[in-house]
Amino acid sequence: MKVSYNILNTFFDGKLPSPLEIENAFTFHSWEIEEVIEKDGDTLFDIKVLPDKSAWALSHRGIAKDLSVVLDISLAHDPFSHRKELAPIANELSVSVQTPKCDRYTAAYITGVSVGSSPLWLQKNLATLGQRSINNVVDATNYVMILLGQPLHAFDAGKLTGVSVGVRAARADETIVTLTGESYVLSPEDTIIVDGASDTPIGIAGVKGGKHAEVDMNTTDLVIESAHFDAISVRKTSQRLKLRTDASMRYENGICSDVTTYALHEVVRLIQEVARGSLVGYVDTGKDTPTRASVSVSLSKINSVLGLSLPQDTVEEIITRFGYAHSWAGDTLTVTPPFERPDLVIPEDLIEEIGRMHGYDHVVSVTPPPIALPAINKSFYYVDALRNALQNAGFSEVFTSSFKELDQVKLKNALASDKGYLRSALSKNITEALVKNAPNADLLGVGEIAIFEIGTIFKKEGEMLSLALGVSSPSGYKAKKDDVVLERGISAAEEVLGVTLSWTKEAGVAEVVLSDILATLPQSTVYGTFEKTPDVAYKPFSNYPYASRDIAFWAEAGTDAEEVKKNIVSSAGNLLVRADMFDAFLKEGKISYAFRLIFQSYERTLTTEEINVAMDSVSGALRGLGYEIR
Repeated sequence: MKVSYNILNTFFDGKLPSPLEIENAFTFHSWEIEEVIEKDGDTLFDIKVLPDKSAWALSHRGIAKDLSVVLDISLAHDPFSHRKELAPIANELSVSVQTPKCDRYTAAYITGVSVGSSPLWLQKNLATLGQRSINNVVDATNYVMILLGQPLHAFDAGKLTGVSVGVRAARADETIVTLTGESYVLSPEDTIIVDGASDTPIGIAGVKGGKHAEVDMNTTDLVIESAHFDAISVRKTSQRLKLRTDASMRYENGICSDVTTYALHEVVRLIQEVARGSLVGYVDTGKDTPTRASVSVSLSKINSVLGLSLPQDTVEEIITRFGYAHSWAGDTLTVTPPFERPDLVIPEDLIEEIGRMHGYDHVVSVTPPPIALPAINKSFYYVDALRNALQNAGFSEVFTSSFKELDQVKLKNALASDKGYLRSALSKNITEALVKNAPNADLLGVGEIAIFEIGTIFKKEGEMLSLALGVSSPSGYKAKKDDVVLERGISAAEEVLGVTLSWTKEAGVAEVVLSDILATLPQSTVYGTFEKTPDVAYKPFSNYPYASRDIAFWAEAGTDAEEVKKNIVSSAGNLLVRADMFDAFLKEGKISYAFRLIFQSYERTLTTEEINVAMDSVSGALRGLGYEIR
């Protein structure tokens, strides 16, 4: 949020130190300053207002109040210093609220205004903050919102059927044209302001005003709205309509409903100053917020959390500067937060206030005392043991997506149309991974793809931990080893857990739910010895397909297979990426070797001719060594 130094100074009668000193004060006590901008004789601080403080800090008054505590300078002009009574009552104006999404609606009825250009000071202040001047009435509502954080809106009372407004839920497919001329289709989830007599929409509650009751140069009578709308409802409407405004942003962050009366008084005063007019009176449909609940915290906890040794008089001095109603009982501080501070709820909230006002530069790094190691997590222990056992059995761990297109548990806010559900099993994911990876077995140099996953599954009855194994031989591979390898993995898992598991098996995949089983296993008192695995260097892979060729030949018995492989590699050229022997047998004093050769390029898809050239080179080299190609 951009904050004007000149506007801040109006709260202090011009007694603020230089903008540079203000920047340093903010940085070490209150706010992160993203940028400082010099503009038209003013200095703008681009302040990063955090969500927990947005209810009161998205306003110049909120920032000024915080700054007064940091600098220990009292506010000379604080609009919140005195309770504002909405009197006299305007019997000529009626307000009807028909939805719980508006818990307070205050309004003022002003007659005889003269709409025109705003005075230069008002135009300049708005322009500095990036606001376009409209007219003196609209500018007054925007300026008070900037000052106090409460959105306001002015309706032309002469364009209403009667001097009355209503607040209700929109009807399905009801439309409204906003002040800027865009038309929006509404839904029953939206809240709207309507002409009380004709029921015509005149504003989208908390978001934007409508064209129907727009203030223009012919306007003489005004209804000024200062209301409080449900934060979640405003957020949903703003998001659905893709209509984000300064007003919606403030409502979304939960501004206090009591600010409505203060802001209404302030905007009436300013409108009468810049546009004249006579106040007929006010209407208030709600009640003030009850006194906020007190928050207590001990001095020892304050110092423990902050890592400091603050004496009680230092804490007292900081709380006094805030102006909070407070008391001490021994070393326990009890604070009653002011109405505009809904963020002071738990002891840690008070501790944060004290710590930041004492100064972030006083908070030093402290090495925490050593603590005993926590008890071994049984689930982590056995899952890690399973992982090691399966890897030793030749399985590779995979991590697949938790999202599915269709399953048991539906997501409320899906990431995409094909990710609207959570998986209820791992087996389907493992099957998909096998299908994708089995064709790469030759490239990886393995006889089969053997994978496992340990992950959470989501059923209607709750979350569960599951284990799934999968084995698949490459396409066209004739050896029937899948079941043997799968059983090897199952045996490894059961051996490490010491129990027989009830597996669900289907087409090379086996799955078992672990949650209940792990609960029955004994608690371990010590982790196993950690064995560092060998370092692995990353090697880029090619995006282009590979091609495989087999070559078999007879050689004299005793011929070393590794020497043969070296000759194959050296003669095949730089397109060869793997050479693996997959068969060998003796017959009549000779030995037969069979190698599978894998060719691949990092730049292109290989042609049959290129591979044939490489294979001819290998065959020629082997014949030259006296081997007989089969």
